[in-house]
Amino acid sequence: EMISRKLNELLESPYVFRVSSRRFALITYSLKDYERVRAGLMDFFQTNLPVGEETVSLRTVICGILHGEKMKDSDSLLAYIEYLYSLAPPATDTLMIQSDENTGRGFRRNKEIEQFLLTAVEEDLFEIAYQPVFSIEKGDYIALEALSRLRHPSLGLIPPDVFISIAERNGTIARIGLLQLKRICRFVSEHPQLLSRIDHININLSPAELLREGYSRQLLHIIEEYALPCSFFQFEITETVATDYSEHLYRLVEDFTKCGIQFSLDDFGSGYANLNTVLRLPFSSIKLDRSLLSDILRDNKALLFYRNIVTALHSMGYCVIAEGVESKQQLDLLCTFDVDMIQGYYFSKPLGTDELFQLLFPENHSDLSC
Repeated sequence: EMISRKLNELLESPYVFRVSSRRFALITYSLKDYERVRAGLMDFFQTNLPVGEETVSLRTVICGILHGEKMKDSDSLLAYIEYLYSLAPPATDTLMIQSDENTGRGFRRNKEIEQFLLTAVEEDLFEIAYQPVFSIEKGDYIALEALSRLRHPSLGLIPPDVFISIAERNGTIARIGLLQLKRICRFVSEHPQLLSRIDHININLSPAELLREGYSRQLLHIIEEYALPCSFFQFEITETVATDYSEHLYRLVEDFTKCGIQFSLDDFGSGYANLNTVLRLPFSSIKLDRSLLSDILRDNKALLFYRNIVTALHSMGYCVIAEGVESKQQLDLLCTFDVDMIQGYYFSKPLGTDELFQLLFPENHSDLSC
């Protein structure tokens, strides 16, 4: 209510609209008014706001759209606001994102991808790339991570984070997950030698998939349909998901683990997860985020931090996987830390099926050990 009043004061007109519980839209009819309101909003939200007897700071994203009347309809305008909001980096400060030629171009590209995504779901146009995971102890590849890929006929390969975030917003992510699991299961059933060559395949699950009622049963049904052992699959979830959706996850994880499916915690160290919450889930392995590797070769504190994380996780019984390894120097250092497995471009990029079989079933197996 306080914010609503302030917005009306700033605008000096009745054109203030509440879009959702935490979002407002303001309309001005001149560039002069736009500049005045923008400055007022920045001043207002950059100060601590009184709430009862205390003051609080609010992280606020202000999205400025010039010439909004050029948008063809209100739905397009609201979609453009959502796009601008998605560009905001994680932060605690108030920030301003203003539309320009680049953001307009990016928005139109996103809309084109979103439209193509619907066709891709209906016609199952997605692909799978497999990135091998290398075991230090065995000196060999023992697992694969399945990664979704989507190729647009004119835009080319679309980055996974782009089409996945769009799919989460428009509600198609669950269908994509089911299609991808079917493709993976079909691939394994057609090449049964994989069952004896590697220990498991890791598959990423998004928050939107996990929150869908009955989704776990659908996933298990697909695995059963192809008569594959559940133990051959591991599901990966990020630390953000593990923290934000913990109560729901406990029930899902219990359903899966009863069937033999294990869980891996992905991107550990990339955020600010509550470790007590994260580590209450029965993960079998922890993947250390690639960002933790960035300074270990030149910063002794970063090196000690990484090594201590590995030691602590080992003491709790977790298998530790280092992500993003790209150099021999990084590999040699991680071997001294007793990291269990390595995933990164040093050993292999994500591969198509032909390249994967050339790697896993070579005529002469080369020595890849540390």
